[in-house]
Order: sequence, then C-alpha cells, then structure tokens
Amino acid sequence: MFTATVNLGIWLLIGLTGIVLARAFKGPAMTDRLLAVNMITTKLVALFLLLALQEGNWVYLDVALVFVMAASVATVAIVKFFQEGSLL
Repeated sequence: MFTATVNLGIWLLIGLTGIVLARAFKGPAMTDRLLAVNMITTKLVALFLLLALQEGNWVYLDVALVFVMAASVATVAIVKFFQEGSLL
C-alpha cells in the first residue's frame, strides 16, 4: 500500500510538472514564467523526497537540499536582474 501511494504521488508530481512547464513557456508576463519555474523546482524537490522514501536512499535528501538552495539563489538573481538590469 505504501509503495503504491508513493508511486501515485511520483506520477502526479510528474504530470503536474508537465502542466506547469507548459505554463512557463506560454506565460504572457515574466512574473508568470518566474512563478512557474519556482513551482517546478518545488515539485522537483517533492519528487526527490518521494524517491528517497521509495528507494530508501537518503542521498536524495542531500540532492533536494542543494536543489532548493540553488533555486532560491537563482530566483533572487533573476528578480534582481529584471529590477536593475544587471547582477552586480
């Protein structure tokens, strides 16, 4: 039962990530695209956590942590770039 639930969660996250990816390409404004990319990173972190549960390999937790840190730095850099025109 636990494995079936985790598998269902994994497939739902993959499907929702595909829908949000379509929104990231279609988004009329840059804020729509930025929010879509943030949602994709959140879903990928949840996917890493579910994979860690399913496989019993806790290295996925470290990967998820690094992914969250990189995504937050990238988001701040993108917002600063669009506000000021440069990163420095």
